[in-house]
Parts: sequence; structure tokens; C-alpha cells
Amino acid sequence: MMEKIKVVLIGYGYWGPNLARNIFLNSNYQLMAIIDQEESRRNLANSLYGVPTYSSNTDLDDSLDIDLAIICTRPSSHKSLAIHFIKKKISVLITKPCGLSSSEAHEISTLASDFGVKAFSDFTYHYSPLIKFLESNQKAAEIVSEMREYSSYRTSLGIVQSDVDVLADLAVHDIYILLLLKLSLPKSVSCLRTNSMNDSQLHAAFITLKWEDGFIAAIHVSWNSPKKVRLISITSRNHGILVEEMNPEAPIQIVEFSPDSSDYSDLTAEERFKRNVSFTMGNLEIPNIEMYEALALEVDTIAIVLNSPESGLITPNADSAAYVWKVVEALRESDRLGGITQHV
Repeated sequence: MMEKIKVVLIGYGYWGPNLARNIFLNSNYQLMAIIDQEESRRNLANSLYGVPTYSSNTDLDDSLDIDLAIICTRPSSHKSLAIHFIKKKISVLITKPCGLSSSEAHEISTLASDFGVKAFSDFTYHYSPLIKFLESNQKAAEIVSEMREYSSYRTSLGIVQSDVDVLADLAVHDIYILLLLKLSLPKSVSCLRTNSMNDSQLHAAFITLKWEDGFIAAIHVSWNSPKKVRLISITSRNHGILVEEMNPEAPIQIVEFSPDSSDYSDLTAEERFKRNVSFTMGNLEIPNIEMYEALALEVDTIAIVLNSPESGLITPNADSAAYVWKVVEALRESDRLGGITQHV
């Protein structure tokens, strides 16, 4: 029987409680301690899990023999905390966006390699049952392989964060999803800010990502919307897929459609110019998705990777974060220049 992976959680604010719960409930782990600067959060964590709590990582008892440090703090503190634990030969799991830049993420990755430990990055959509369905279901995967459009709406009346913008908070999800689906980074990007230029932070934007093969993805992200929306629309020539997280009855819908005239392709260029084309909706399929919490699969997978390095399982890591950051940095430069297209 394998020994349990001993875990310390740093940050028990917004996302930390979700990771604490999943670690606590997973038989592969032993939650050893929780660190948070606020006394009220430490008291709450202690009442729920009965583990020692500390106000700083420097107060942590070295005799705890930690295997994994989960860093759920502000991105501005990711690098220093990661360095602290990696140099103690402790693997780290860092919440997205993993630092404040591609260079920070790359530095964390290099240091982890030098010390022989893992630097995981918490891109939860890698484990999402909905994204897994797009990759594994034969019909969905075929539509994705032929997709002509990818449109995403990722909006809410969110927390305006002090050290990251809406790109590093929300757009990174779609950038990572597209990295999974396209297996490459976009060639160029553009970012059109939709909140006031007087705001120092980017709160809302329309962004486009363009790949070498000409494929373009369009994404709307906003912290200013009165409605929380998590919707992805994918279309190929004759099919569409809607991924709608906020729709528990039909989180994925596969739609068939076709031009209403079967001989449209036989029309001359002039006839095509004069003639409107409408599309007929065909079958609507709502597949039965086996739903589960992505975080539960994430901690399961990380346990396998830590206990069995030869497993070959792929997990998002600091290198993955560096790739995503390169896109975010190009988008920020586009925003700075008023929406001008930038190369990644």
C-alpha cells in the first residue's frame, strides 16, 4: 500500500476551500496543514478539517515532511512561494494563471526540474467532463477536428482582482481549451477593450485568436456582466456543438444543420450574390454526460503522477502556463496599442 501524499494548502480564500475539500476526501492524500493570513479563515479551516493552521509558510513545522504544496494565493505571490517549497524538494500545485508572466512560469518550471520535483498548474478544464467529451466522443471529436468557428462567452459580475486582469482570470480558460483542441498556439491575436480606458485594469474585452491554418476563435470575457455565462459554440460545415456549463439539463448539445437548397453549390457566383441562404436545423442530440467535479479528477490524476511517474499521464504544468501566458501577453500588448493585431 502506497503512503499517503502529505499536503499543505497555502491560501484558504476563494478557491482554496474547494481544493482542501477534495484533498481531504481523497484517500491518496493526507491534509497536514493550512496556511492563511486571515485568522477567521484559519479558524474556519481548523474547524472543518482539524489540522494545524499557520499565518505564514515560514511558520510551517518542517517535521511535517510535506510532499505537495498547493498554492492558492494571489498570483503576485506564486513565484516566491513556489521557490520556497521547490527548494525544499516539495512538489507544487499552483492555481492559474501560475505567476504573473510567462517568464515567471518558465522559471518555476526550470527550478522544479533542477530539484527533481513537479510543478503542476491548476487548469481545471483539462479535467472537465465536458471538455473530455469533446476529445473522446467520436462524433464530437470529428466536429472539433473540422471546426470552422469557436465562439466563447465567459462573463459574470466577478471579483475585480488587484494583480491580474480579466485575461489572466477568465480568458486563460479558453486559451487552454483551444490549446487542447488545436494542439498548438495561435499565430496572432487581437484584444479590443470594452471597459473604460480610464480604468487601470482590463475588465472586459472581445478577443480573437488566429492560427497558422487560418482558423479564428472569438472570445468575450467580462467581469462587468450582470449575468454569469459560460458558453462555447463550435461549428463545422454541417454540425454545431454548444457547451453550456450553466445548463445542467443539457450541458452539451450537438446540432445538425444544412443549407435549405441542396443545389446551392451549383449556383453561379452572381446567383449566390443575389440569393439569401438560410440553414435548416436538423437533429438535436443531447448526449448523456457522466458529470463529476473536475477538481476531483485533478487530484486523482496528480496522485497517480506523484506515485507512479512512469504512468505517462499528462497534467497541466508550469510549462503549460508559460504557453498560455505568451498568448495573454500578446493580447495585453494588443490592448495597449488599441486593438492592433500582435504576433504570439
